[in-house]
Amino acid sequence: MKKSIFKIFYQSPILTGIVAFLLALFLTQFLTYKEVALYLSDEEQLTKEQANLIEKRIANGLSSAISAAHTLEFIERRYGPIDNFEEIGRDIIQNNPNIDVIELLKGGEIIEVYPLEGNRLAIGYDILEDPSRSAEAIRARDNREVFFAGPFELKQGGMGIIGRLPIFKNDEFWGFSAVIIYLETFQDIIGIDEEANDQFYIQLVKNNPESGEEEYFLPVNDDATYTGHIESEFIDWGNWTLTVQLKKSEAWENVYLALALRFLLSVILGLTAWYLATIPAMLEKKVNSQSRRLSISNERFKYATMATSDAIWDWDIKEDKVYRSKNFENLFGYKRSEMNNNNDFWDKHIHPDDLVQVNKNLKNAFESKSEYWEQEFRFLKRDGTYAHVVDKGIIIRDKEDQPVRVIGATQDISKIKASESEMLSLSEQLKNRARELELSNEELEKFAYTVSHDLQEPLRMISSFLKLLEKKYGENLDDKGKQYIQFASEGAIRMRQIILDLLEYSMAGNVGSREKVCIHEVLDDVKLLHRNVIQDKNATLTYEKLPLIVASKAPMRQLFLNIIDNALKYSKPNEKPEIKIEVKESPEYWHFQISDNGIGIEPQYHHQVFNIFQRLHTKEVFQGTGVGLAICKKIIETHGGKIWVESLPDLGTSIFFTLKKFEFVETPTTQT
Repeated sequence: MKKSIFKIFYQSPILTGIVAFLLALFLTQFLTYKEVALYLSDEEQLTKEQANLIEKRIANGLSSAISAAHTLEFIERRYGPIDNFEEIGRDIIQNNPNIDVIELLKGGEIIEVYPLEGNRLAIGYDILEDPSRSAEAIRARDNREVFFAGPFELKQGGMGIIGRLPIFKNDEFWGFSAVIIYLETFQDIIGIDEEANDQFYIQLVKNNPESGEEEYFLPVNDDATYTGHIESEFIDWGNWTLTVQLKKSEAWENVYLALALRFLLSVILGLTAWYLATIPAMLEKKVNSQSRRLSISNERFKYATMATSDAIWDWDIKEDKVYRSKNFENLFGYKRSEMNNNNDFWDKHIHPDDLVQVNKNLKNAFESKSEYWEQEFRFLKRDGTYAHVVDKGIIIRDKEDQPVRVIGATQDISKIKASESEMLSLSEQLKNRARELELSNEELEKFAYTVSHDLQEPLRMISSFLKLLEKKYGENLDDKGKQYIQFASEGAIRMRQIILDLLEYSMAGNVGSREKVCIHEVLDDVKLLHRNVIQDKNATLTYEKLPLIVASKAPMRQLFLNIIDNALKYSKPNEKPEIKIEVKESPEYWHFQISDNGIGIEPQYHHQVFNIFQRLHTKEVFQGTGVGLAICKKIIETHGGKIWVESLPDLGTSIFFTLKKFEFVETPTTQT
């Protein structure tokens, strides 16, 4: 055999060592680079989570201030002029602890303020005549929505932000409802604890619309230098920019030791390659000597074939004769006499789709002067089935590098192929499941944000007005009226608790702790929450014996609440709603069916009703956000079940769902 091109590395050991060192260095430092990238990705995700947390705290705090501003605006627009502003202002602030002062402005002039003590200087101040305050007030008036101005020094002293909501009477601008949050209170709303402050630099900043200069909400450290990831979020309510930066990136610090060890390993590999390259002459001489003296030992060959499950073969190319071991009979069912005495036997039994490629690869191996040949193909067995086999052979050549003999083995890999197919199928299933979980978490985050901002604000306003109504007109109401107020207050409190329970469950990313849940009690809660609608529509809710299941109670309450709410909402105008609940039991599941006699759903929309924010009607026809059945689907899936709908227009709707049976495990208590 001609000298290999790689002999240059034996002749130049130093070059061999350098090449080995550089290759090892490249591979090891590539691993280091990947580790740094992973640490940087983790730091980026940590910074994003901190920014999202602070943004949600700001949104939750400002939603309380917005609710207070809307309350005062409604009272002035509906019942103004207000004679008892001090009493109303006190009640609004008590119900909205995140604000410090509430003001009423006629035009741009402040005419009422609570608390009056410490804020008298603000009375009579006209913000529309002050160029430093008018721009943001005019923006709120023109957009007819709350806009937060500041931070700036207040007329009565101190620093704060002001949320102004324009008041329009008969579609004409009248003035503003304003809430003030002191800067100290706003910093408490943001809630930066000591651990977060040590780890992150957090700043909330806006550009002053008059001066164009940046105004900061939090302390500024101009001398500090930070190296971590920066995350910025824009808050539209005040044109603020929230910036969160990791103070110190530790990505490279975490890999310093690995970097040094990998460099040392590269040096050792380079030295080893150099050392080995200095002693090839002796090894090469021994290899050539053994190749020249190669002989066949029949006894050794016999015992070798007996010790392996592979079929051993020896092809004399010049004589075109093939010897095959007895294992061929065991693997494929043919007699050796059939195979050894027929030179065309192998070609006739290779699958026709594989034969051309097999012969082509064998020819290429011979012509390329390769010492090794390997090929996979399908081979016809005596029973008529095809076995997947792999053929491996060593090519022995003469002095002119012409092939004279091939010795090899045939292995049946049918079981391996079947296992690979199963593993590929399982891998695809796992990938699909991972994608489903990612989408599930994304929907859950969207849902949690909607619940916290869109649903809690109306509940706060309802509670505030109920308290104002009871306080102002309580003496004029009879016992029935007071009882109605109590029912409404309890309903609002219960609804808010349901929202908070579900929000906490969704944000935690799990179904919560499972407990024994009585479906009868769940439906009692649902009927109490829908008491007014059921009475107004003269609806009937019928069911017989319902089970005691093991599940998370808050999601179960939300599940039945949403489905029954849809049944009441989408009822026919001139027909009283009839809702029927049925349940069946199987060894592994509870099977529920909730049917109504409502307006029904077109069949082509059945698959859409469980998509989040998917609505089949406009808001003018039916109120709602389109998340109810999407929530139901998520609850069912996290409880190991499925949900689907059967419905026809004008013939009502049936919601079917299953809940997996779980064993109840009591949490052990620790005695102290």
